[in-house]
Amino acid sequence: MKKKTVFTAAAIVAGNGIGSGVMAIPYFVSKIGQAGGVIAFLTAYIISALLHLMIAQIMLTMGETSDILGAFNVYLFRGRFKNVFKIAFFIIMIVVLETNLAAYITGASAIMADFLPGVSEKLLGTVFFVLAAVIVLLGLRAVAIGENVTVSIMAIILLIALFFSFRNINPSMAIESIGFDAKGLLRLAATYSMIMFSFSAIFAVPQVIECLEHDAVKVRKSIYLGLFMNLVLSAVITFCTIITSKEVTKVAIVGWADAVGGIIRVLGSAFIILAMFTSYWSIGFATTEIISNQTKWTFGLSFILATVPALLLTFLLSNGFMEYMKLAGGAVAVIISLMVIPTYLISVRGQKTSILTPIEASKASVVIVFAMYIVMAIGSLISV
Repeated sequence: MKKKTVFTAAAIVAGNGIGSGVMAIPYFVSKIGQAGGVIAFLTAYIISALLHLMIAQIMLTMGETSDILGAFNVYLFRGRFKNVFKIAFFIIMIVVLETNLAAYITGASAIMADFLPGVSEKLLGTVFFVLAAVIVLLGLRAVAIGENVTVSIMAIILLIALFFSFRNINPSMAIESIGFDAKGLLRLAATYSMIMFSFSAIFAVPQVIECLEHDAVKVRKSIYLGLFMNLVLSAVITFCTIITSKEVTKVAIVGWADAVGGIIRVLGSAFIILAMFTSYWSIGFATTEIISNQTKWTFGLSFILATVPALLLTFLLSNGFMEYMKLAGGAVAVIISLMVIPTYLISVRGQKTSILTPIEASKASVVIVFAMYIVMAIGSLISV
């Protein structure tokens, strides 16, 4: 594959992380105020960047194109029951990833159904599946190009939305100030957790490394830039929602569209659908790669096993069950993130890191990252 630019690789990171969940962030931020929002966003950005750099270091240390599960198999799963751990975690990861893909299909079909009344959501979901899956089938080069173009379009959409939002500023915007008491700190933790989920792009890191041909300097830049792109997109949506809405709703686009008008409903829906495409491409390719790497089956067969079951799930499972599975997927994402820390420590034992600075690789930084992912897990259980 022709070597791609840092921006293209960064778009893979941003596209994997950004999703429909970004529309939940403004509600959380509205409960903690401007200062709390800035703290939550910046903390999430720094902690996410450090974890993603650790994942990159693990992959670079392995010296070959691999995936997260492959790293766990090499460094973490040892002893008498290592094969049990390998098989069990492989099954868990595939189920979670397949459910995520199914959630993207059902979410996109539900949005499209609002604009195409009378058209079956199952048909719309199938159309979305075909359009999304064909990019995965074409390989990493197609995924990288798709992410690059789509993230750029999403940025343009938000610029237009920002213009209309400035014309409809609500002088009595609904936002509270954070209090540094127990209630305020719990709300801050919940907001931080929600932003962290929107920044999570752990499955994109191996794709970035392959895309940039193991160039550590460019991989580092792409991770910081990709997460920064994600931060900007999330922050703009939050800013626009808060300055316009009479009431910041739990799904931002509702209150935002009520305040500004139908143009926001159209732009916001387009943004979410595009976000689901970018997430589907990255997760779909990651799932295909994991199946192929662990079973040694061909890419084509692995692609079928990675994508078709997700489509079938949309026909078989109710939306309510899908929501429970998405929660389970979030829990597994936290567990995977926590497992990265010991994997990283084992992988770099006795050698100098090539992608993290001495401060980023210090024991203090590792402890802080681990602790802040515990905070993320706790925050995900808090309602505001």
